[in-house]
Amino acid sequence: MIEKLKTRARRIPKLQFGTGTRAEPSPVTTYYLILVPVICLITIGFVMVFSASTVRVISQGENPYTAYLRNLLIMAFGVFVLFIAMRLPDRFWFRAAPWVFIATLILQFLVATPLGVESGGNTNWIMIPGVSFLIQPSETLKVGLALFIGWVIVKLNLDRTNFMHIAVNVGVPLAVGLTGILLGHDLGTALVVVALAAGCLAAARVPGKWFGIAILAFIPVAAFAVFQNQSRLQRVISVIPGFRKSPNPSAPEQIDHALWALGSGGLTGVGPGASKEKWNYLAEAHTDFIFAILGEELGLIGTVFVVVTFAVLIYGLTRLSLYHSDDFARIVSGGVTMWIAAQAIINMGAVVAVLPVIGVPLPLISTGGSAFVATCGGLGIVLSFARKDSGMEKAFGLRTLFRRPSKK
Repeated sequence: MIEKLKTRARRIPKLQFGTGTRAEPSPVTTYYLILVPVICLITIGFVMVFSASTVRVISQGENPYTAYLRNLLIMAFGVFVLFIAMRLPDRFWFRAAPWVFIATLILQFLVATPLGVESGGNTNWIMIPGVSFLIQPSETLKVGLALFIGWVIVKLNLDRTNFMHIAVNVGVPLAVGLTGILLGHDLGTALVVVALAAGCLAAARVPGKWFGIAILAFIPVAAFAVFQNQSRLQRVISVIPGFRKSPNPSAPEQIDHALWALGSGGLTGVGPGASKEKWNYLAEAHTDFIFAILGEELGLIGTVFVVVTFAVLIYGLTRLSLYHSDDFARIVSGGVTMWIAAQAIINMGAVVAVLPVIGVPLPLISTGGSAFVATCGGLGIVLSFARKDSGMEKAFGLRTLFRRPSKK
C-alpha cells in the first residue's frame, strides 16, 4: 500500500514558479520610483512651508506673502537645479566629481573664518559678501562627497578588499570633510555624512566586516561627542524609555508640543493652515518640526502618505544602487540613498520622540534654501544616472510620441 502511494506521488508534476532565473528590475520602473516621489515631496513641501512659516513671519513684522515669495524663488531654483542635473550625462558628473568635492570642501572650511555665521550655538552658515542670504556649505558637501567617493574608487580602480586602500583614499577625505562640519558643531549633519559614506561603500561592495569594525570605532566617538555637551546629553536621555519626563503643562518642551500637534491632528487633521502649535509654541515649526505641523493639519492620513512616499523613494534609490550597469553610478546612488534615508528617519524619529532632536531637516519638505537646493542636486544626479541606464534610451524612445527622425 505504501509503495503504491509513493508511486502515485512521483507521477504528480512538481509546481514550478518562474523560469528559475531572476530577472533584473526594469530601469524605467526604477526611474519613476525616484521621480514620482520626488515630485510628491516637493509639492507637499511647497504647501507646508507656507503654512508652517506664516505665523513666524507675521510675528517678525513681515508680509507673509513677500517672505513666501523668497522661499518660492529658492524652491524654483532648486527644481531648476534638479532638472539641469538630471539632463547632464553621467560622464560629466564623473569628470566634475573631484572639482565639486574640492569646491564644497573649501566652502565648508569658510565657517571657521569671519564669514561664518553663528546661530543657536552652531556655526553652520557663511555669508558671502554681496549675497543677501546665508549658505549652509555642509549641505553642498554631501553632494561633493558622494561624487568624490564614487570617483576615487572607480578612477583609481581601488582594491575594495584592501582596507588600507579604502582607508587612505576614502577615509582621509571623509575625515577632512567631517572635521570641517564639526568645526561648526553640527553633529546632526556629521551623522548624515557618515551614513552617506557608508552607503557609498556598501554599494561599492566592500567587505561587510568593515562596517562592524567601523560601528565599534564610532560608538566611543559618538559617546564622547554626546557627553561633552550637556544639551546633547539631555536630548539623548529624554528618548530613553523610563527616563523621559512627563510633560510639564506650565513649561512644556518642544517635543511635547510636537506630540500634541500629532495627537490633535487625528485621522484627517484640523485642515491646511489651521495648526495651533505653529503659533509660536513650536519654535522650529517650519524646519525641524515641520512633520509635526503636517500631522496636525493633515492628520494620520497625511503623515502615513509622507512616510510611504519616502519609503518608495528610498526603494527606488536602492534599486538603482544595486542594479545600475555603471559602477560610478551605483556608488554615488548608494550614498544619496543613505543620505535621504538617514535624514528622513532622524527627523521623523525625533518628532515622535523615538530619536533625539539633532537639528536635521526633513528632505524636500522643511524650510531651508541650501538643504533644498543640495537635495535637489543630489537627486537630479541620480536621476541622470537612471536616465542613462542600459535599456532606458530605447524605452524612452518608444514612449516619445513626437520625436524627430535621426538624419542618416
